[in-house]
Amino acid sequence: MFTFVIPAHNEQASIATIVGQAIAAAQPGDRVLVVDSASTDATAHHAAAAGAEVLPGPRGKGAAMAVAIANITTPWVCFLDADLISSQTNVPAALRQAAASGTADHILGDYEYADPGTILASTFTIYQPLVAEFFPEVGHLGANSLSGYRAIRRRYLDRPLPAHFGVEAHLNISIAMAGGTAAVRHLGVIGSRFKYKPDMCREIACSILDLATAHHRLHPDHRPSWQAWIDQGAAAISQITATSGRSTSLARLFAAARRPMPARTHHTGDTQQQATASPPPQSTDHPIPSDGQTRTHPSQPHEAERV
Repeated sequence: MFTFVIPAHNEQASIATIVGQAIAAAQPGDRVLVVDSASTDATAHHAAAAGAEVLPGPRGKGAAMAVAIANITTPWVCFLDADLISSQTNVPAALRQAAASGTADHILGDYEYADPGTILASTFTIYQPLVAEFFPEVGHLGANSLSGYRAIRRRYLDRPLPAHFGVEAHLNISIAMAGGTAAVRHLGVIGSRFKYKPDMCREIACSILDLATAHHRLHPDHRPSWQAWIDQGAAAISQITATSGRSTSLARLFAAARRPMPARTHHTGDTQQQATASPPPQSTDHPIPSDGQTRTHPSQPHEAERV
């Protein structure tokens, strides 16, 4: 059985679309649950009218997801984005089928953007270099490795989540570190309502560095130098505007992604070993089949998330 979870903040214009897909995908025993994340519009009303259960929740994507998890006992949880406008397939049905028919613990929904000008700035400038450096065992999880569309076995969701938009990075790493396996399910082309989130890249980085420290892969004394590296990347992302031009934007972001990283110390117990961080991996195209097979390729930069 599955619970489809849709965290939503001020999504009254679109919430009924994804709720309708989830209800169509639901099988006996499944639930469709919207967490109204401190909305100031009629999101909760429209979600309920479309047929979802609605829970009140705090502001923050991860915080809203945590509210849902605390109220779920089904073996699978399928997280969905509330801003979906259009899709080539029923997204929750595709994720449910991939999870139910395979052996992976974590199914990520990869997709193409309806807007071809979309750039995954935070993903390849911040997320992928940091994960490749600190957590290479996470592997390649599709071009949209920070996708909001994913199905996860409930037993991997008992630990606290970051309250913010770093939650997807946290899940990718924490599930891998707990021994969970991951697979990618391609969802075709998806259209969504874009909302600028200026703090997203910093929240993603915060989640990664927190976990690197917790797993003794980053000594706390070295975190300021990594924060400076992140600040430079965030500055590059902030310079990308609608009038920047795609080629100029990509050149600036790739330059930011390829900056040398700080040296770090592997810290385990009372022993410390100095390591010099390697430059982030160069962009390499990996085919992303739609068969839901587990991915083990190293994480690589891709061109494609809105800034």
